[in-house]
This record gives sequence, C-alpha cells and structure tokens, in this order.
Amino acid sequence: MSDCGNVQKVFVPSSEEETEQLETISGVEISERAAERIVFFCNSEKKDPAEFGLRVSVVKDGCSGNSYTMELGSVADAKEKGDKIFIEHGATVIVEKLSYLFVVGSRVDYHESLLASGFQLVNPNIKRSCSCGSSFAV
Repeated sequence: MSDCGNVQKVFVPSSEEETEQLETISGVEISERAAERIVFFCNSEKKDPAEFGLRVSVVKDGCSGNSYTMELGSVADAKEKGDKIFIEHGATVIVEKLSYLFVVGSRVDYHESLLASGFQLVNPNIKRSCSCGSSFAV
C-alpha cells in the first residue's frame, strides 16, 4: 500500500483463474481448411507462404454499408503499414489496420460446394447483413 495524498492505493495481486476470466478475443482465428487454401494460393502464385498471406479489408460497399475484400498480400508491406498479422496452422491472415475493429474475434474459413467455393469470414460483430449476403453492418 502506498499513500498518495488523501488517496490510498491498494495493490491486490489477481489469481490466474481471475486473469483467465478477463481474457477477451483479440485476434482473428484461421481454420485448418482456410490455412491449407491460403498456402495453396500462395504456392500457385509462386509466392512464399512465409512471406505472403490472405489480406482482408473492409470497404464501404453494398446495401448494408460494408463488404470484405480479400487478396494475397505481403507480410513485409503489412508490417510497414501497421496492419494486424495473424499466423495459425502455417498460414498468415493480414487485416488492414483500419478494418481490424470490424473483424476482431472473427474466424477465417474456406467452404467448397458444387455451386461456389471461397473464403468466408465468420464475424461475431455483424449486426445485420443484406438479403444477398454480400454486405453487412456492425
């Protein structure tokens, strides 16, 4: 305890259990299937998966206001721009720094069907999306 004028500060160490309960989701999760496809696309473009990853941005678009753009991006460029970088299952996802608050806590997945295939962001922050599913609001 220390005396700071009329205010006393009391330092109470917290237990590990209490600390674990305070943890929040602070990143972007990558599914194993998405990681496999990110590595596949890097290799097919002759880009080293250790130096490139899936770059995700949120842009103003669509009837609900926002949509995602996804492309291969350089880890070196991402570091230079201050983007968020997540590595899991041997693959990298880069989130553009201004888009991070829109996608924090999301999971990048990859789905394949007879009609379509592609990356999907499972985003817990979405409050509503348009009927066609291509745009969203947070």
